[in-house]
Order: sequence, then C-alpha cells, then structure tokens
Amino acid sequence: MSKHPEGPELKIGDWLVKLRTYLKGAAAPIAFSVAFLAQPAIAQDQGSSTATTSNQVADNDAPGETIIVTGSRIARPQTEASIPVAVVNSEAIQDAGHTNLLDALRDLPIAGQSADRSASNFENFGQGESTVNLRNLGNARTLVLINGRRSVGVPGSSAVDLNNIPVDLIDHVEIATGGASAVYGSDAVAGVVNIILKNNFNGLQVHGEYMVSEHGDGDTPLVSVLGGTDFAGGAGHVTANFTWTKSDGIPASARDYSRNDSPTGSAYTPVGTFFDEDGNAYTFDANNNVVPNTFDNSLRYNRASERLLTTPVERYTGAILAHYDFSPAATLYVEGLYNHTKANGHIEPLAIDNEGVQGESVFNFDGSAFPGISTNNPYVPAAILAATGPDTYLPDFYKRANGLFDRSPHDRRNYYRGVIGLKGELGSDWKYDLSYEHSQVEDETKNEAILMTNLGASLQAITLNGEVVCADPVARAAGCLPINPFGAPNYSQAQIDWLSTYTGQGVVIPGATPGQHVEADFLQKNWQDVVSLALTGSLFNLPNGPLGIAAGAEYHREKVSEIFDPFTQSIYGSQQLNGNEIGKYNSKEAFVEVQAPLFGDHPGIYELTLEGAARYADYSTVGSVWTYKFGGTYAPVRDLRFRAIYARAVRAPNLNELYSPLANTAQQVVDPCDQGQGLGGAALISLPAGCSAIPGISTYLQTHPSFLYTLQDVQTIFGYTGGNPNLQAEATNTFTAGATFTPSFWHNFVLTADYYSIKVKNAIALVDPQFSVDQCFATGDPNFCAAVHRDANGFITQVDQYQINATSYLVAGLDIQALYGFNTHIFGDNERIDFDLYYNHKFKQQQTPFSGVVSDELGKADTYASQQLGTGFKDQVTFNFNYTLGGFRFHYRLKYLGPVKAAFGDTEIPIPAYTYHDVQLKYDFDKFELYAGVNNLFNKQPPFIVGGNSQWPGTNTVADTYDLLGRMFYAGAMVKF
Repeated sequence: MSKHPEGPELKIGDWLVKLRTYLKGAAAPIAFSVAFLAQPAIAQDQGSSTATTSNQVADNDAPGETIIVTGSRIARPQTEASIPVAVVNSEAIQDAGHTNLLDALRDLPIAGQSADRSASNFENFGQGESTVNLRNLGNARTLVLINGRRSVGVPGSSAVDLNNIPVDLIDHVEIATGGASAVYGSDAVAGVVNIILKNNFNGLQVHGEYMVSEHGDGDTPLVSVLGGTDFAGGAGHVTANFTWTKSDGIPASARDYSRNDSPTGSAYTPVGTFFDEDGNAYTFDANNNVVPNTFDNSLRYNRASERLLTTPVERYTGAILAHYDFSPAATLYVEGLYNHTKANGHIEPLAIDNEGVQGESVFNFDGSAFPGISTNNPYVPAAILAATGPDTYLPDFYKRANGLFDRSPHDRRNYYRGVIGLKGELGSDWKYDLSYEHSQVEDETKNEAILMTNLGASLQAITLNGEVVCADPVARAAGCLPINPFGAPNYSQAQIDWLSTYTGQGVVIPGATPGQHVEADFLQKNWQDVVSLALTGSLFNLPNGPLGIAAGAEYHREKVSEIFDPFTQSIYGSQQLNGNEIGKYNSKEAFVEVQAPLFGDHPGIYELTLEGAARYADYSTVGSVWTYKFGGTYAPVRDLRFRAIYARAVRAPNLNELYSPLANTAQQVVDPCDQGQGLGGAALISLPAGCSAIPGISTYLQTHPSFLYTLQDVQTIFGYTGGNPNLQAEATNTFTAGATFTPSFWHNFVLTADYYSIKVKNAIALVDPQFSVDQCFATGDPNFCAAVHRDANGFITQVDQYQINATSYLVAGLDIQALYGFNTHIFGDNERIDFDLYYNHKFKQQQTPFSGVVSDELGKADTYASQQLGTGFKDQVTFNFNYTLGGFRFHYRLKYLGPVKAAFGDTEIPIPAYTYHDVQLKYDFDKFELYAGVNNLFNKQPPFIVGGNSQWPGTNTVADTYDLLGRMFYAGAMVKF
C-alpha cells in the first residue's frame, strides 16, 4: 500500500480516536443540530436489560432500573409496563434445541397457529416460511421488529419470515400484546415481536447441533460461528455471525397416521380412467388389463405416497452489527443481515381431465375445447373399442401426470437488510435516534410444467403411412409426438420434451418465444425503506417524577413486484392461472407519547402514572388515519401494581390485499345439497329442504335417484381469488387490564394477570368458500350467491374469493404468568431452581363475516378449509423448570393444549387435550458446553382426522397445531474462546 507523500499513513482506528476526541468538545452544538431529527433507541443496549426473562429470574436482578421495554418508547422498569410483555431469552431458545425462532415463540400460548414448514408444502410458493401469529389474529396483524426497527415482510405482506434471523445472534425477544399501534404504526394490531440482537458480544463462539427423529429422519444440523470485539480503544464494537442450518423433509408415508390418503384416495390415477358416451368408466389393473372402474378404494390413488409432512429447508445467514461512540452525543451504528433460503416442496403429479378446470383440462392444439379422445386413436385398447365402437369419443378421462412432469415447487429466497443510524444524549434528560433502514427480499419459485394444448394434440393420434402420428397436421408440423395415455405411464424423453416446448404454432402466448422451454417460474420482489427520527426526554418534573415524552416522525415506502412466466399467465399452461402484480405505497407519520407520574409515596397511592400516545399517518393508498392509546398504572403499595390501556389501532391493507391479481385456486367445499356429504359415496342423508328449488337439481333428480357428488366432483371444484384496490383500513379497539404482584417478602417471585379484548372491525379477509356456499343456500343473500357457480344440473363447479372489508374479529382472554427462582444450597453453593408458568384462557374467538352472522371458533380446531383465525383452545399452559448445580443444568418443559373439536361435514370429531414434554441435560465446562435433549419425550402422535376439508393435505391431521414428527433427539456443543 502506497503512503501519502506528505506524511505518515493514518490508520482508520487512529482517525476515529482523533475524531472522537474532537467531537467530545463539540457535543453541545452537535446535540442541538440533531435534536429535531431523531428517534429513541427502542431496544436496550446489550447488557443493560433487567427485564424478567421467560425462564429465569436472577438473584441480582435490579427491578428498579429503567430501560426501553417494547410497547413504549419511554424508559421504565419492565414490571411497571402498562401492557403485558413476555420475554424469551437466548437460553430459552436453546433449551429445546430450536434452530428457528418461530419454534421458540410458539412455546408461548399467546402465539397462535403460524405458517411454518409443516403447513406450507401445498403452497404454490413461500415454501418453508416461518411467520408468527399473535392472538390468532393473523401474521399480517403482528408487527415484527429487529432491534426495534421494521423489516421487509414476505413479498406483498407485512409478515416477516423468521428464517432470516439466526438464533445464536438473538439476545432475547420481547413480545408486547395489544395497544402498540400508536407507538409503532400499522400492523401492530395483535402486538409486537421485538427481536433484540447481541449488539455487544465479545469473544468467539462456535456452536454445532444435530437433531433427528426416532425414525431416523427429519435430520436437522446447525453450525454457527459468532464473534465480537472492541476496536479503537473500546470506543467501537463489531459483532458478526454466520449460521448454516438444514431441516430435511419428512414424507407423509413415513408416519402411520399420514401414510394413507384419507378417506378414500383420489380417482385420478397414473393408469387413468376413461369414460364412454354412456358414462361407463374403464381403468386398468396391475397387469395393465382393462377393467371396469367401480371407484373402489383399491382402484384409487394414494396421494400421500407423494406428499410431505414437512418441507425441507436449508438456510445460510450472515450478519454484522457495529457501533462507534464518538461521544455521549453521537454513536454511529450499522446493521447488516443476509439470508439465503432453499426450500423444496413435493406433491403428487397433476390431476388431468377434460372437465374445463383451468390448469387441469386439456385443449386442442389451436386452443379450442377438447372433445375427448377419439376411439379411432390406435392406442385405444381393444376392450374399450369393443365396448364403444369406432368413430366416437371418450368424452372425459381422469389421468395423473406421473412420468410427464413434476409440479413440485422449488423455492429460492434472498433477504437483505441494512440499517445505519446515529443516536446519542442531548444533555442529561434528552436522547435522540435517527435511522435509515432498507430491506428487500427476492423469492423465486420454479416447477416443471407442460402446455395443455400440446398434450391435447398428443392425445389425438392416427395411423398415417403405417406410423402412429398426431392427428392435427399443424401440430404434427410443429413437432408433435403422440402419447399413449392408456394404462401405466410409459413416455419417452422426446415426448416429454415436446409437451414442454412452446412452438409458437396453434396458440399464441404473449411474452413467450418459439422454442422456449415451458416452466412455471414465479419471481417475487419486495423493497422497503424506512426513515425514522424521534426525540425522548422530559420537559419538567411532576410530583412523582419527570414527565416522559417521546415524539418524532417516520417515512415508510414499500414496493412489490410479482411476475409469473407467460405460460402461467395464459390459460394453456399446466400451472393454475395467475397474473402479475405491481404495487407500491408510502406513508408519512408523526407520533407523540406521554408518560405522567402524577403521585407517589402516599398512603394508598405508592404510584399513579397516566400515559397516552397518538399517531397520525397519511397513506398513499387509504389516506390519513389516527391511532391512539391512553391508560396508566396504579400501585396502592410497592408490591402490587394495576395497569390498564385502551387503544385504537389501524392497519392499512398490504400490497397483496390491494393489488393481487385474480388467480385460479382449488376449493374444498361440501354442497349442503350433496346427499353424500362430500365423501363421494352413497347417500347418507335425505335431500335437504330447499335443494329442489335450486335450478337444475329438480331436473337432475328426474333421471337420478339421488343428488350425489363423486369424489372427483368435490376435488375439482375451483375458484378465483384476488385483491381489491378499493379496500379501506381496518380499525381495532383493544382493552387490556391487569395486575403485577412482586412481593418484597418473597424475593424473585413475579405474578402477573391480564385480561385482554381485541376487536378488529372492517377487517380485510377472503370470505371462506364453504361459508359462501352455506350462506347462499341458507339465506339466498346475493353477497354470497354471486361467488357460487353451479352447472346446468345444479352441481357446484366454482366458488370465488375476494378481499373485502366486511369482517370483524373478536378475541378475548386472560393471561397469567408466574416466575420464581431461588438458590437451594442443598448440594452446593451454586445450586439453583427456576421455574415459570404461562397460562392462557380464552373467553372468545369469533369471526363475523357479515352483520348478524357470527362464527364462534372457541373450542374448534383450525381445519384446512375452515379459514378460522386459528385453533380456538380454551386453555393453554407452558411450564418451564430448570435445575442448576455448578456447570450442570436440567431443563424440563411441559406444554398443554386443551381439548377441541374438528368439523367434518355436519359432524364434529373430538380431539382430546394434548400434553407435550421436553427435557434437556447440559454441562458447562466453562469454555466448552455440551447438551443433549429430547422433544416430545413420550412420542405423542397428532390426532387422526378423516379427509374432506377437515385435514391439511398430506397429513390427515391439523398440521399447523400439533407436532407432526414425534420424538426428536438432539445433541450439541458450544465452544467459547
């Protein structure tokens, strides 16, 4: 490196020290210049927190120390917070060997049913995402912060993928429920999850872990390196982390409860079913001989043989955190975070037919309707030809696309986040924080696909000059190769290549190039920029302390781009129809928060503090909105404190809710008039009153003894779903009231009890298809009937869904927390016991899609097609017990889920209470730590739910609620330098 000719080289560290010395003398003018361009540090610095953790209360806790606790921007002790705050620290995450933060958060009853890799295999995109859902109000209504600042969500949504956060970099997580929207803005309806990172880690830590099920599957290794050091004489600090973890997928066939397709399997088989014009069905036996298809279970296809219980996910994460203290008035800080995720779903090959369902039905090569397979096709088996004769058609068929292409999604995501900020003190009473955050996510999902026009051309074969060729001369000239659809799949690579090649002949697909390989490719991008500035301090003293104030402003900008390949945008691809989405919005916001300690140290009034906050936001989409909160705390004596908050929250619609284009989706609904109740079998009930009045049904019953849907009828009902640019903001009223008991005579014991009620009005939601069907039948309301489409015989063929502001949600309940820790001194001076208990009792969980129609979800399981808020457990308990003796530590966790019922048609399947037990043993050799544990110690299996719309596909259970994997073993080691 060449040196400057005019003097010696100046090292960066020396320059920073010199600059820091200069700024100490200039602190006052700098403080004055940034006083109006600041935001408070929402998350406390590493090491300054005295917040009670969720699994341990230390003997040296300092309950009177003031910190910034999530839910407010004004510093106070955690036990004096006016809203409930739960804390999960890094040790609690490691206690169960968690490699993903969501798994740790779901140990708390306040976390409802959340998206994860066990419930995303059937999604067209977003495989393996992990998003938290507080109070069962939806992940879009839970605001996730990183070190107190926003991060971009999954594309088009505000829900943050927790896969992006490396667990070893987490110091602790604060969860504040209710009353936070006025403090943090939109999305904080149900609460805030604030992830506090290890900003001041010192040393080097290498961590490795391996987890595996007792079946020898579900392997989950983790490797993490965490390091940190001071520089520039201690004025600066840098922390860095690299984490790699991989969770193998587990096939549904690997567990007894999920290995068979419940209740009867699919009529779409790899060998195919073919119908003649008289409705006779033909299929093939194991020897590929033609047999009549009775649709007996033995002739159906077991889709569970191809499905996954859990999606395989692999993650690479890198992070760097740094700050430099120029002076008490100026600390520069930066944060950088990168994550790369690979996730691969796996589902059975596509069901193909000739029933006109987009993404499943074939077309002629020119795009016209496919009339059926001609019996002049030389591939038609002799047995079928003898029964039907030549010069006719097999007008319909059911065929599984085994051997043709794999529609399983392969997802690759890249997440980037950067923060730069300046914070400091403005004298003894005031602080500021100014920051800029940019984050973005790129998510690309690919899977194999074919053109249904090419397939249609290949199904119409003739014999020409002694050779079997495609019947359509235009398709033949374009390279068409005929295929034999009858019986067991047997396709050449050349035939497969033809089906997945766009020739430009027959139909014209905008955006596609002749010769292009057909592939379903969905690229999503989301960008977010946030500039925040605020000021915290006090203007004057009140009788019991200074008047605390936080005020500031924020600018938030977000943009989404979701682009599908040209074949998915057409109706001719094998992927369900989808359109592109481009959308953006911005908001300009200002806020103020006040905390007024009015009285203290008086008989009967140890403390009385009132507080309030207000936030004004101007959205480019829904206009201006106000949010606010008010309440306070009252302590008659030092040991007992009461708290209450009433808050008005507002959530602006996210980009997907506004701009998502119409997409084709499969629906699982049961027609109330179906006498087979959606099971595809014989009549189980009499025809309900009113069904004969539905156009087509009475005529159909003149020639049929019953009104029955076949299983394939049920499985091929489809619909369109999409966004709505005319949506308005949601409004939420939240009330929390509770008490905190910290007895001075019982050291380290904390007991809190809080009632909460959260009502979301004008909520944005998709109307449940089953609800639309039921209400259309029961009331004839055009709001519902417009979404339900029946054919000429009265059978439902399509049910649509649109985002609307027509729903309200209500959740109410009671949270109780108890924490206690003490030194026992039985076997040594370093012996200790700690425990905590978290109990939640729900009083209400309701949806009201339209005025006067209330759906009570309390005590009901969150079935796949029900679109509930989540499983409505009346009672949930999490209990943690820790015993420590020197370097040895034993951890035990109990998780209790109360009894519920799963709906199955008109019946309900009772699910008993579930109790899970986890244990861990750990020994700390000072610089070297070993641990091993077992989750789901007694191998509790999930409840078996018979098919229909009551189970999650491929699982035969309520996959987002219960543990799917059974007993899991893990062991790990951590080395510290």
